[in-house]
Amino acid sequence: MRVLVLIMLGITSLAAGQSVAPPPTAGDKAIKVGIFPFADATASGNRSVGGDIGRTMASEVTHTTTLVPRMLAADGSTRAEDLDGEKAVAIGREQKVDLVFMGTVLEAKTQESNKSGWMPSIKGQSANVSIRRIKATVTLQGELYDVATGQRIFSVRVTGNDSNNALGGTAYTTFGAWGNDNYRSFLDSPLGKALQAALADMTKKVAAARPPAPS
Repeated sequence: MRVLVLIMLGITSLAAGQSVAPPPTAGDKAIKVGIFPFADATASGNRSVGGDIGRTMASEVTHTTTLVPRMLAADGSTRAEDLDGEKAVAIGREQKVDLVFMGTVLEAKTQESNKSGWMPSIKGQSANVSIRRIKATVTLQGELYDVATGQRIFSVRVTGNDSNNALGGTAYTTFGAWGNDNYRSFLDSPLGKALQAALADMTKKVAAARPPAPS
């Protein structure tokens, strides 16, 4: 009987110990980052540039970090170019995000060079080949704000580069030269790949600089 009592007490103590779970930590809660459409300082004239790039960064955030991205937009009276930190934080509070990010495309350029020559003759047949080399550079500026305090966490610039040798054909060499149906094609070009490299670098900085999640 005494043994049975001890066994029952042991089971009760074990159950009680298992039922007391540690409180959730800040790391268990996903941090939400609001991303505004990018401002376009390249004067490309393409109105879809800002939203397209913002969504591309949101995809990068989802793919490579534990942050939860959310696309934000300024009210109709404010352009992306005129959005400041105070307004961005206020919108972030309304949308219940923890961080807000504002980005600007400062530079997007390509350099081209062409070389041509004749291939060796094969059975009396030869062909002229033109090699087009494209080197692309994209520079972005980003500002990250903590919504809870309204403080700016960082303001940084990053640069992405890409180059490609193409046999003839065409490539995107002008930033913003895409429509709703061919943005994917642009991203496959050297200029698009340079943009993605810059966005990947910027995303790493956002993930590294984030404050602890709210309790």
